[in-house]
Amino acid sequence: MSNSTGASTSIRHKTVGSRVSLPSDIRKNNRRTVLRALYPDRWLSRADIAKTTGLSKVSTSDVVADLIDDSLLVEGGFKPSSKPGKPALLVGMHTQSMCVMGIDLSEVGTVQGILTDLQGRVIARSSKALAPAQQLPLEPIVDLCNELTSQAPAPILGLGVATPGTVNENGTVLAAPNLGWTDLNLAAELTSRLGVQTYVTNDADSAAFGERCFAQGPANMIVVQIARGVGAGVLIDNHIVRGSHYVAGEIGHVVVDENGIPCACGKRGCLETLTSVPFLESRIVEDPGNREDILAGAGEALGAALSMPVALINITDIVISGPTSIVDTTMLNAVENTINDRVHSRFIRSVHVHPTVLGTDAAALGSVACVLRHQLGVL
Repeated sequence: MSNSTGASTSIRHKTVGSRVSLPSDIRKNNRRTVLRALYPDRWLSRADIAKTTGLSKVSTSDVVADLIDDSLLVEGGFKPSSKPGKPALLVGMHTQSMCVMGIDLSEVGTVQGILTDLQGRVIARSSKALAPAQQLPLEPIVDLCNELTSQAPAPILGLGVATPGTVNENGTVLAAPNLGWTDLNLAAELTSRLGVQTYVTNDADSAAFGERCFAQGPANMIVVQIARGVGAGVLIDNHIVRGSHYVAGEIGHVVVDENGIPCACGKRGCLETLTSVPFLESRIVEDPGNREDILAGAGEALGAALSMPVALINITDIVISGPTSIVDTTMLNAVENTINDRVHSRFIRSVHVHPTVLGTDAAALGSVACVLRHQLGVL
């Protein structure tokens, strides 16, 4: 804040460690604290919010008033009370006040998108077919987002994109061989073209986050995304493990058969060449009578690859996300049996392998959850 002469006026601030917390930071944190107390569907009085969050009653009233003005909270109903006097008015999240877009780039030959409310409930969905290309152009993604925006009954809070490949914290796709992308700042490109704040995450990480946030998945699990490629999202104590160079979970390009077929990454016999959707669909078309054996073999290869990380970090829940034509009982049982045959002991409990509760929306819903976390501080 400055006075009319341009000289700095005194600003009250709070120091946390060596960092100075400005009033704008405090306001933002207070807003997020209140939203977390109410998200997704709790209704509390202002006094109860203050008690729950530890904020003062004055601060709580100010924050609630701001959030009501921004249409993120709404008043409704009264708190039951046996005491005399006017009952306390309840406030809750106005989950239809804004929409979130989630885009999934993991599927072969298509880009898929959903539009949700602030609770992750799908309002609309759309997809666009992709022409074969060495490099995925951005135009189909932009067109799909514009199509979803035209169906939105409320303003767009943000856009989340789940993509194959290695993605850093700024939303730059460092490498995505199957999409032909290298060092593409996808978040910045889409934010600029669409005018909507965009967040980009790896598709498997996104599926893991979505499973945790919207399907009450466990705090420790591995989610394997089987699509045009194969990747894993690793969740430990509620935190996505990204690794030193953002490549944690990139199991698709680990060589499992040195004499195997060439992979898009330039190596031979990567896990992706045995378990990805295009590979398996091609094999089934060529030999439909051996469909179950093909899927069982893919499950065994995936289970063998997962055995070491399962033992290393003591994960007992494995979620497999992918089309039901591939990720069926045959494959799931083969993955589970292979892992347990290799690692089960008196030290390691049996591992449970199951499909994602969110189905084919897992990665897209995870990207929605990413927007909600960054923009509102919930989830």
